[in-house]
Amino acid sequence: MGGFITLFLFCVLILQSSVLEVTHARFQSTKCGDAGPDIHYPYQIKDQHQQYESLPGFELLCKDNLTTIHFPSYGDLEVKSISYDTKNIHLLDPKKCVHHVFLNLNLSLTPFHYFYVLKNYTYLNCSTTLLPPFVEIPCLSAASYHLYTVDPALPVPASCARVKTVAIPYAYSPYLSDSKLGLRLTWSMREPQDRETTNGARGSHTSRNIGIGFGMFVFVMAMLLLTSTKIRVAARNNHLKEGQLLYS
Repeated sequence: MGGFITLFLFCVLILQSSVLEVTHARFQSTKCGDAGPDIHYPYQIKDQHQQYESLPGFELLCKDNLTTIHFPSYGDLEVKSISYDTKNIHLLDPKKCVHHVFLNLNLSLTPFHYFYVLKNYTYLNCSTTLLPPFVEIPCLSAASYHLYTVDPALPVPASCARVKTVAIPYAYSPYLSDSKLGLRLTWSMREPQDRETTNGARGSHTSRNIGIGFGMFVFVMAMLLLTSTKIRVAARNNHLKEGQLLYS
């Protein structure tokens, strides 16, 4: 009986260690350079070995101690910081033109959406410079054309053409610094159902699966222990009855 209990406790300790190991692996931080943000689940550095499978859209790139993330609709954006508590990733455009990002970035096929409240703005491409209150976007303009963000309800000036109306956090202002305000996104853990079904052992579900297996194991072992105890008690009772019959 003592050996059975020892084996049971030993197996429980092994399963507990496995759960702790997987959890630790998922949330063990790494960095790309000394000044880079802490990187852990759900993010991981591309081509770096991890004990959990990477999730689509959460792969980061590390080059020359710079952390970046790639968006197919735009390109690479620098990762300035990541807040895992608020699910807030702060990005910067290496070209230093956040409105170029707003104009082209398509988040519909990614796990991200804007952290800010959005409002519709229309981008205008004008052949002449507009007078105030219109404010030109310098990083999108050149000598022969001038771009502006305006309220979609405003009439389009004769020298301008609509480029696109998009929902963005804010219109251009010379008083808003791209390097400080930058581009903030938040994320949700969306995964295609078929991928989750066919890949149930992926890292994001390993702890849950181990937990379920651990619970089933404890239940089975408890039932075995109960059955063994009943058998021993029954055997002892039979032994006592046999002894009583011998002395009667």
